[in-house]
Amino acid sequence: MPELPEVETVRRGLAPLVEGARIEAVTLNRKDLR
Repeated sequence: MPELPEVETVRRGLAPLVEGARIEAVTLNRKDLR
């Protein structure tokens, strides 16, 4: 499991790309992930 600072860094990097966007589908490639 990633540490919180790592998760926050990824969140800040993705935020400008996805804020206001609509998620239409999600694909999980690993069945062992919840």
